[in-house]
Amino acid sequence: MKITKIVLMLAMLLAGGCKPDNGGGNGGDERHEWNTTGQLIGEWELTEWNESSDNAMKVYLRFNENDTFDMYQRIYSAIWVHYTGTFTLNGSVLKGIYSDGEPWSADYNIAYSDEPLRIRLTNVESSKDVSIYSSTTIPDSVIEDCTEATNVRSVTLERFL
Repeated sequence: MKITKIVLMLAMLLAGGCKPDNGGGNGGDERHEWNTTGQLIGEWELTEWNESSDNAMKVYLRFNENDTFDMYQRIYSAIWVHYTGTFTLNGSVLKGIYSDGEPWSADYNIAYSDEPLRIRLTNVESSKDVSIYSSTTIPDSVIEDCTEATNVRSVTLERFL
């Protein structure tokens, strides 16, 4: 698992980069500013990771009002895997712990965009590790077809967060 994690981290570093802030100048394709206030509670779909929209990686997150989360992921795999846990949001820093007691691989600075409704998670320790999630409704087929993480025995299975 360590080798897979190292390979993923190297891929993130090589594919990483920083997009300029949404300061305009994009002609008719102007993007709205990211800000520090917004709504985290809801359902989100990973739409961009380190400036790439890799179709082999699908991640849905649901942040609940009781500070719990559900994550449904299908990363370079044929199966959906369901993880649960708790999260804390302290200012603009988002942290999480999976139900098995393992913390997320990183803490994230969060930013919000209202149009379109999105959240941006930037790794506190590596500003090149950026995930953008768009507001969505998690498809019933994903929820129905998922396997609980506790039932998966795979060396290659990595948690996205």
